[in-house]
Amino acid sequence: MGPTTGTTPDMALINELYEEISLRPPALEARKLLIEQYAAVGWTEAAADAAYELLKLDPFDVDAIAFLDTYRSATKTEPSPTPAPVSPSTAKRQLLVTLDPENLDPAKEDLTAGYEALRIRAKALQKQVRVLRDVQLQNGIVSRCDKHIPDLVALAGGRVSSVVRVRPPISARAVARTMEADPDQALDVAVKDLGDMTRWLRSPDNASTLSDNDTVREALAKRVRVLVAALPRKLQPQATTALMHVEHEVLQRAYITNETMYGDPIADIPRSNFWVSEDGYAWDMEELAQALSSNSGVMRNPLSRQLFTPNDIRAIVQHPLGKGLAALHVEQSKMSLGVRPKTIDQLDALAKILLADMSLDQIPSRQAVDDFLAYIATLPQAEQNAISVLRVPAKDSHTHQPFDTSIDEAVRDAQGNRTCFHKTGDFLRQAATYLRKGK
Repeated sequence: MGPTTGTTPDMALINELYEEISLRPPALEARKLLIEQYAAVGWTEAAADAAYELLKLDPFDVDAIAFLDTYRSATKTEPSPTPAPVSPSTAKRQLLVTLDPENLDPAKEDLTAGYEALRIRAKALQKQVRVLRDVQLQNGIVSRCDKHIPDLVALAGGRVSSVVRVRPPISARAVARTMEADPDQALDVAVKDLGDMTRWLRSPDNASTLSDNDTVREALAKRVRVLVAALPRKLQPQATTALMHVEHEVLQRAYITNETMYGDPIADIPRSNFWVSEDGYAWDMEELAQALSSNSGVMRNPLSRQLFTPNDIRAIVQHPLGKGLAALHVEQSKMSLGVRPKTIDQLDALAKILLADMSLDQIPSRQAVDDFLAYIATLPQAEQNAISVLRVPAKDSHTHQPFDTSIDEAVRDAQGNRTCFHKTGDFLRQAATYLRKGK
């Protein structure tokens, strides 16, 4: 095959060859026929470009090499070859000069390589489409190629988002049906849906584009309410959990904490471990479960020392990593039932003495503490355990800081002068009130 001049091009055959190349890559034989067709009608530059394309796929093709040799000697100048649509691995090697792959994870490297390959391929297609358009116009055929050229120019220039349109989100009912069909993947389905909706809300393809995170979050919250209404009760928590993950992963929400209790960045917490409490703290659920377990299952925020809300407690014990805490939480609730009314009266009497004692030597308080500990020693072991382990929800009346102790610990701290008697009396008064309410 060599450059020649010939007759009218067979456009039907050329179109069939392009379709074959597009539908069945690499279509080497179709590419050879395309070179022959271009050469036969004198379109040498188009034939040369097609030959270069063929050599990128088959570097040892004898016919393509022979054609290019003839073409170069005929023109005396070598046209700039169209860059090859390189594979990701080839693009990685080309990028070594400008990027340090040791600082990039494999996913980022693949993305970068794929992006470069897309631009290179768009440049090649741009040339081919223009040739096809010119051929069609020369033969009086209405060309539909012009509408594709702006998109190819944008892709070649790296403006991918201007070409790839963001699809509008599907209906919430359709998402709910997908979640019901595969409950094990329900959370991932909901997260994907809210992520897609976020991209749509921010897309220029959306008539009312939203850029403010608060406005986007409000729109997502409405979507979640619709999802919840369409889902069965057992799957409803998955929709709200999905919003929590999208706020973290897509909206980049800021939290009170920017590190876990072990010092790892919040951004590094895997989705399976990530959880946010209503007071704005982000947690690694594995770390939180260990902290709560070491505190006898008391549902208190380890950092703020405030008790978790009922909704938070429900979320913690329902989380796969927090299910073991449910038994401890129930055990704490049952302990208050194991304290007899007489013991509560003794506790209330001790609190009144500690709060009323203004003497310098505090002898009345010391005597009352010793008497109460002696009384505790006479109780059944189960009741002693309740007084020793049960943590009562109470706050310091002056500082409003939560107490984080059991009745036994508080009394013994007062006996050992580790806590003042008035502060202990404040705690014991609230403990007595709490225990009476549980009866």
